Amino acid sequence: MALPEASAWAIVIGVVLVAVVIGFRPLLARLAARNIGRRKSRVLIVVAGLLVGTAIISSSLVVGDTLSYIFLEDVYARLDAIDELVSNSFNGQLFSFAETNFTEIGGDLAANATPIDGIAPALLKVMPVRNVVGNKGNQQITVMGLNASHEGGFGPLTLLDGRTVDTDRLLPAELYANERAAADLNATAGQDLTLFYGTTNQTIVHATVAGIVRDAGKAAYESRAILFMDLRRAQAAFNESGAINLIRVSNRGGIADGVAYSDRVTQDLRLSIATRHLLLRVEAVKADDTAQAVQIGRDATDLFLVMGAFGILAGVLLIVNIFVMLAEERKPELGVARAVGFLRSDLLTTFALEGTFYAVVAAALGALAGLGLGYIMVYFFDRLVPHGDVVVTFHFDPDSVLTAFVAGTALTWITILLASWRVSRLNIVRAIRDLPEPGTQERSRDVLVAGILVALGGLGLTLWGFALDTGMGKIPGPPVLALGLGIVAASRGWARAAMTLAAAFNLAWILLPFTLLNQATDNVSIAFVMVGVILVGSGILIAVFNVSEALRALLRRANRGAGRPVLKTAVSYPTDKRFRTGMTVAMFALILFMVTLISMLQGLQAASLDSFVQQQSGGYDVIAYTTSYGEIPNFRQRLQENFSESLFAGGWNGTSSASVMPAKVQTVGGNRTYDYTLWGVDNFLIQSNQYGFTSYLPSYVNESSGARETLATREQVWLSLRYNHTLAIVDRTAAGPNQFVPDESRLRVVPGDRIRAFDAAGRTVNLTIVGVLEQALQFTSGVFVDQSVVRGVFPAEERYTAYFFQMLPGVDVPAFRADLERVFFVYGLQTIDIREQIGQAFDASQEVLTLMQAYLGIGLLVGIAGLAVITLRAVVERRTQIGALRAIGFTRGMVLSTFLVEIALIAVLGIGIGVALGIVLAYKIYIVYFADIVVFTVPWPNLALIVGVASVAAVASAAQPAIRASRIPPAEALRYIE
Repeated sequence: MALPEASAWAIVIGVVLVAVVIGFRPLLARLAARNIGRRKSRVLIVVAGLLVGTAIISSSLVVGDTLSYIFLEDVYARLDAIDELVSNSFNGQLFSFAETNFTEIGGDLAANATPIDGIAPALLKVMPVRNVVGNKGNQQITVMGLNASHEGGFGPLTLLDGRTVDTDRLLPAELYANERAAADLNATAGQDLTLFYGTTNQTIVHATVAGIVRDAGKAAYESRAILFMDLRRAQAAFNESGAINLIRVSNRGGIADGVAYSDRVTQDLRLSIATRHLLLRVEAVKADDTAQAVQIGRDATDLFLVMGAFGILAGVLLIVNIFVMLAEERKPELGVARAVGFLRSDLLTTFALEGTFYAVVAAALGALAGLGLGYIMVYFFDRLVPHGDVVVTFHFDPDSVLTAFVAGTALTWITILLASWRVSRLNIVRAIRDLPEPGTQERSRDVLVAGILVALGGLGLTLWGFALDTGMGKIPGPPVLALGLGIVAASRGWARAAMTLAAAFNLAWILLPFTLLNQATDNVSIAFVMVGVILVGSGILIAVFNVSEALRALLRRANRGAGRPVLKTAVSYPTDKRFRTGMTVAMFALILFMVTLISMLQGLQAASLDSFVQQQSGGYDVIAYTTSYGEIPNFRQRLQENFSESLFAGGWNGTSSASVMPAKVQTVGGNRTYDYTLWGVDNFLIQSNQYGFTSYLPSYVNESSGARETLATREQVWLSLRYNHTLAIVDRTAAGPNQFVPDESRLRVVPGDRIRAFDAAGRTVNLTIVGVLEQALQFTSGVFVDQSVVRGVFPAEERYTAYFFQMLPGVDVPAFRADLERVFFVYGLQTIDIREQIGQAFDASQEVLTLMQAYLGIGLLVGIAGLAVITLRAVVERRTQIGALRAIGFTRGMVLSTFLVEIALIAVLGIGIGVALGIVLAYKIYIVYFADIVVFTVPWPNLALIVGVASVAAVASAAQPAIRASRIPPAEALRYIE
């Protein structure tokens, strides 16, 4: 049964159950209704506190819906009618093949009655193009040759005036430009373009823009800037007579529903290719991309649910707190009800009916509030997070809102039911007289049994976790076992010592610098929530059982001054109501723990930016590369003719190059192949780069001398590539103990391992790993070898070239990049400013983390609401006590100070525990995973701001009841009967 259907059935069943109870026990329903109507302001506070959890669930689902929708729409816009692609691609490169293959495959599909409505060939090239008149160019323009006679299934091109055309309308020297290409080239109809094509010998093609076509349908392919030519003209212009490099297939049906046939069509295509022994591959691009889009939405939902889980847990604690306080408020009334014949089940039913009202109303409002919160998150996602050409549109599935409503109702109702069960177990006489429940032998026995059961559960989790090597058992198992043993000891009268020791053990178990997580199999999100709950829960236990003693000891040693009575009175109430205090402190601690952890992550990023740039750049500032031309002829000579040596650190030695070859790599003896990049580095790069190593071989054999030479320094390891062409260096993506999230699609090797790299034609080179870099590189990830290896084994048309520049301080890097791209434009040279690129990614990451902090701030409302409810209840409970204090000499200011100190104590405990545990857990993560990658720092200004805002909000939320309590006349307070 689908989740929305299950949600609908849950609503129906819930309505039927409530109707049955009301029908058979109308008296209980009237009592519940009377309790709801007694204090309408209290109802508003309760509903406001309860709806936060549902709002978090609803907003998480809505954000996931939006992201799935926008990325699905992007897939449909990029691919339009295309469902599958057939090509001779190798590691991302398209290689040409005979056009007759298209005819053969098309015939086979027709013979098999394959459910397609279109199949068409294409010749796709990427090259620099310059607008002669507009004096503007772009190095990455896609040129697409199409055969209009086969384009029926893919639709026509649409001019800006709405007329439809196709490539068969073009004259021999004409082409169409889509809107992106026209914008990039500043081109209009009738203008002449120059196309620079070639990998080793350049071909210059002149063409005229016949018209500008809309970025829609096939003209929006992969959101590229595209020039459309007739296929025969493209083949002749680019020396590809009788060749194509892409076959596009459109399945039967529309743009979205054609995916349903993808498995069948892909199977028929692969059968045809295999039968005819063609060196082609099939990609179900639309099915793969739509699955990825849906997964993005699910991942976003999971992320927001994990972030919001602590707010949801705080909401659960608020529910428990509210109903425990409601029970204490009505204790005499409940005792009278039991005395006149009500059973415990009747009390439970009354509370459950009242709670059902709160749950349904709060869940309905929360589900709607979640829509608003989701819209806000999507709005800031659009403004803060880079998302390319993807159009962000708010979207939600009504089923998600329904699911959130049911989840929120169920969560609230189950929590209420458990709290109501606890409330129903009261002694009639003590309840009528409003006396506290003393400890009895029966209660001790119940606690003992509960402790034993908890301990057995923890033992089972521990054994399971270690037997299967899963953090799902190893993380919670020992803490649950320790808690169970503590409960057993508490039943014998040793509660404080036992629970303190158990909590201290739990903190040590989670925070000591070793990993409990199995990164390959465990769900990191669930593990993270478990860690947070264990840490905060343990911190609360230590605080609840020890803060009162510490404060009392402090008060005993304090001087007898005017403030001592206030402090003593303020401390007594929270320490007397441990359960209530612990619940409220936990609400603050859970949220502040997560907010602090995110703030620490921001601080680690900020502190590590400079070192990260240095690690990623290897001492270089600018990287330039060609993707459409193998190697720029006489590059150094042209560089020296157009630029000054004073631009570069070390003069001309500050410029280096590498022959870059996309290849397949596998370990010798292994059967798994990985897409990888070979970097054939020149002598300048070998000698001037600053990349360090995490591990390397102790020695190597120099091929020129035959002698074994020792490797002791970073420079010697790099030089070994020059003197032994069978050696290779890998960056840390291929090896290293600190890969926090393992990527199963990456090569895994250590120094001494042997690998083989090969191209599409089977040309192979065998290599031995001599060293592993200490960095996982972003811009130059791959396998590093001497440049002669790549040039000697692989042909020039399969590779391209990257150039590295070390700039002197003070050089205008943007101006240098613009000049470099201008001078070498015809070769398609593009440049990257490493610091700029990393800085942009860093800024986006910081903004996302800030957005998550704001999202978590919603959960802080739960803690504030909880504190407000507690203060309201405390004023009611202690009205007589307030009158007595005023009668013995307490002033209004002293009463107000008592309540404010009490509020501040609870808030400071919660905030302090959350912040402290967040810092310590961040330090553990740093020690275990990132100690040699980032710089640890504590962002004290950010944390001070967080603590300040949370503290002020907490005190402000409860200030009004405290002020009202201070203004109660003594005589009125002493006569007060609730």
